[in-house]
Amino acid sequence: MEIITYIVEGELTHQDSMGTSETLGSGSVQFMSAGTGVRHSEHNLNHSKPLRFIQMWITPRARGGKPNYGSAHGEKNGRQNTWQHLVTDVKSTSASSPVKLNQDVNLFVTEISDGAGLDFRLNAGRQAYLLCMEGSVQVTGSQVQDVLGQHEAAEIVGANQLKLVPTSEVAHCLMVEMQSV
Repeated sequence: MEIITYIVEGELTHQDSMGTSETLGSGSVQFMSAGTGVRHSEHNLNHSKPLRFIQMWITPRARGGKPNYGSAHGEKNGRQNTWQHLVTDVKSTSASSPVKLNQDVNLFVTEISDGAGLDFRLNAGRQAYLLCMEGSVQVTGSQVQDVLGQHEAAEIVGANQLKLVPTSEVAHCLMVEMQSV
C-alpha cells in the first residue's frame, strides 16, 4: 500500500519499525510504502493544538516492494495562488515533486486568495478528486460547475480545463490526479 498524508493543521508525529521518528507541521506531506510490511504509529503530541490531516491509501503498481518512508516540509508561500506539486510517480520523467510513489498519481495543494483564480488542466484518460479542506471554492469546467464548501469534494473525469475561484477569503484545496480506470 502507498500511504500519503497531508497535514492541514497542527503537528503529526510519526514513528515506525524502520526506525523513523519525526514531527511534521501544517502543509507538510509524508508517504509510506508498506511493501512487505511495516508497523507505524501517528500521534498528536501537542494536546493544546488540534491536528487535522488527510490520509490516502493507494494501491501500488506492484505488490511486495521494500517498505519505505519519506516526507517533505511544505512552505505556505509555495502553494499561495499556485498549485504546489507534492507527489508524483517514481517513473515520471515529466514531473518533479518532493515525494515519489510507486503508482501513476499526482497530488497538488493550493491556497487561493479572494480575488484570485487558478487553472488546472485535466488531460484525456485522467481523473481527479478535488477536496476543499478550508474555505469554499467555485469550480468551473466543461464537465463540472459547482461550489465546494469546507470538507466537500468533486470527482472529475476526462479532459477538462478547470478554473477555481475562492468564494471565501481563502480556499485551501487538495487535488489527487491519476489515470482513469
